[in-house]
Amino acid sequence: MNQRVHITNLYGLSGVAGLAQKRVAKIARELGFNELDLVYDNDLRNPDDFDKKTDGFLASLENGDIVIFQSPLWITSQIERDFIDKVKLRQSKVAIFIHDIPSMMFEGNKNLMPLFIELYNKADLLIVPSENMKEHLINEGVTVKKFVIQNIWDVPIDFISNSEPKYLPRINFAGSGEKFGITEKLKSSDIELEIYENKPAGIDVPSTVHYHGYVTERQLLTELHEGGFGLAWSENEYLKTYTKYNASYKVSSYLRAGIPLIVDSGVSCRKLVEDNHWGIVADSLEEAVHRVKTMSEDEYRGYVESISKVSALLRDNYFTRKLLIDAVYKLY
Repeated sequence: MNQRVHITNLYGLSGVAGLAQKRVAKIARELGFNELDLVYDNDLRNPDDFDKKTDGFLASLENGDIVIFQSPLWITSQIERDFIDKVKLRQSKVAIFIHDIPSMMFEGNKNLMPLFIELYNKADLLIVPSENMKEHLINEGVTVKKFVIQNIWDVPIDFISNSEPKYLPRINFAGSGEKFGITEKLKSSDIELEIYENKPAGIDVPSTVHYHGYVTERQLLTELHEGGFGLAWSENEYLKTYTKYNASYKVSSYLRAGIPLIVDSGVSCRKLVEDNHWGIVADSLEEAVHRVKTMSEDEYRGYVESISKVSALLRDNYFTRKLLIDAVYKLY
């Protein structure tokens, strides 16, 4: 069999979205995949530029090859649909690896969902963040029959870890406490809240709330590893709904750091957290705070011991390797 396997990698995109594509592509290259380099470029909206540039992107693609397309491109879904059409003209099989769905992330884009469904229905297989997302997409009109479930992101970063995390009655949050409604909700609590973002101007917070600013990923993991709990939560209702479907990078970061999770009972990874003894599943932040403050050190150590097993797998890219291999196997 002479089929080659290719994977797209988007250059020029910063933040977690760009980092995730680059990490997946790196693992794919280690597995022997060929990388198709795409460039985050608004000129792709121009039909003439699109044809010239995509012909260049696809120069190494031969008839009958397999392409794993990392989505979204964060330009327009039309460009993604046109790109897949070009790939399909070469009788190639296509798997779309759905990292995020902009129409579900941002309330102002929810009317675009039919366009993304049209895109996904061009695929031979979909890699989706969760079982919940699979069911949701089918309910929205996806007719694709083959799926691979991602569940969790890998975090292939080493960090300083001289000892096990310690039980500390504190909650760590990697992200914007204001955007997700965390600061407002917890600032009246007497629990220590460690927020990894710059303190917004003009807000007053009690002495229990500490802003660490933005730090490197290695430093974040090192500091998280000291102890306490990792919060993956939103009090913003629209963002909270999305956590039912997406695979949270926060969850993976906390697990890689070796600390127990605090997650909402509606989150997509709830069953994984419960079945693997990874932390607290709660219906409210008040309930979560109570459980943190009343937890024994022995109970905390039990969570840490369970998490240590998955932390090593996240470091070694186990989950991404498996989903890529499973996807290619199903396409063959």
